[in-house]
Amino acid sequence: MKTILLPLLLVSTAYWLLPVPRLTAQEALYRPRLSNNKDQSFHDFPMGVLSATGRLADGERAILVKHVGSGGAAEKGGLLVGDRIVAIAGKKPSGFSMKTDAGLSGPQEALGLAIEQACASETHQLQLTVKRKEKTLPLKIVLPASPPFAVSFPRDCAKSTKYLAAIADHLVATQRQDGSWQPGVGGDADVYMSAFCGLALLADDRETHREPAKRAISFLQQKSISRIDPADPKVGPKSWQAASTAIFLAEYHLATGDKTVLADLEKCCNLLAQRVSPTGTMGHHFIVGYDGGGLVIINTQAHLAWSLAARCGIPMDQGAWNRSLKEIQGSIDKVTGAIGYSSRAPWSPDIAARTGAMACALAITGKEPKLARQFSDSLVKYQGRMRHAHAMSSIGLIYGTAGVRLVSAEGHKQVMQKWRPYLELCRSSAGPAVYFGGKRNYGGDEYLGLHPIGNATVALMLASAEGKLFMHGGKKKNWFGTPGS
Repeated sequence: MKTILLPLLLVSTAYWLLPVPRLTAQEALYRPRLSNNKDQSFHDFPMGVLSATGRLADGERAILVKHVGSGGAAEKGGLLVGDRIVAIAGKKPSGFSMKTDAGLSGPQEALGLAIEQACASETHQLQLTVKRKEKTLPLKIVLPASPPFAVSFPRDCAKSTKYLAAIADHLVATQRQDGSWQPGVGGDADVYMSAFCGLALLADDRETHREPAKRAISFLQQKSISRIDPADPKVGPKSWQAASTAIFLAEYHLATGDKTVLADLEKCCNLLAQRVSPTGTMGHHFIVGYDGGGLVIINTQAHLAWSLAARCGIPMDQGAWNRSLKEIQGSIDKVTGAIGYSSRAPWSPDIAARTGAMACALAITGKEPKLARQFSDSLVKYQGRMRHAHAMSSIGLIYGTAGVRLVSAEGHKQVMQKWRPYLELCRSSAGPAVYFGGKRNYGGDEYLGLHPIGNATVALMLASAEGKLFMHGGKKKNWFGTPGS
């Protein structure tokens, strides 16, 4: 056993000492060519360090190669657009399912695991069998070297640490001059997205990221917080923007001890409290839409913001908390034990974001421990649904993994092991991540900007294991290598 472990240890150590790849190579520019298929007739996804895009339909066992990047491993290895990958590492994968509960099972899981193993092998070769027109051809594609995820994954993993560092460096390199990141199709989506990108920088825990994080805060102050009028909750940013901003500000204070953000944090939390209706419902703005039914996804993010703010010493509006909690409790699906769409529609397959954010809030405050455990258990049991949340994949994975991590270390390990192939298929040959959406509509992420939110999502999934943020179980102030207070 020692003779096997020593070479693996040396490989992992050598990999960790390698610098993060610069983003100047041709293949570093590759982004998967994804089509958001809202009618669910097919599913496009990235193929990791192959620098290619695959497509699957319900029941299929072969991956259709939709696009191949110029200069990448797939092109150099002879993979062509139109090829169908019928075998991976000598085995035919099981069928793909468009059902959310199926998660990654089938060709995606097989490919992700095979890429991880091939990158860590002596030859770095991935063996594929493709059907090209009427011919069946074997291909051996040379992949860039990297070790597998550690046996202790998701914790104490050199590959995860380097992956997270590459993402953080990429986010710093792509941050715009005003402190934000390039949004997608949404005019004001850069507020919500920039809060998540800022959280990813905090989670990487390097002093050099303090200034980029401060620039992101400056952008949020100018674009969003400055619009808050304490006397009139009808004006100001959207509620989900106020919540994400508050979560980021709270985590920033807890990471740095910087008290200058506390006044703005309190403004955001007070705005959210003022927008809780007398019945506990919340909406995008002050007015609760959907015929008064509201969106409990906003309630849960508000609770997470309030719980983190309380850790910063911001007084909590207990009345708003209680009213909102009542609406959340009325939204729990009796079958899954998770949080549904609203109290009017408690059944919903998209459980991860709502349930994860609320599990975090309850665990941070120490309130309702049995309910927090129920939420965590449901997330573990229905982990296949992690990518699906209100036409988004990002917040399901971000809040879902965080909620499990705060309540159950063993449950978190189970979930992260299941999503290892996802992390591998997101990993680009240049180092950072690319976007990998769900099987259904992810227009919300397109609204934010697929590339930056994709990187933030993977970063926060990876970081959830080490507890560098309070929403991941952090118990000390002042990260960035400085003593806790």
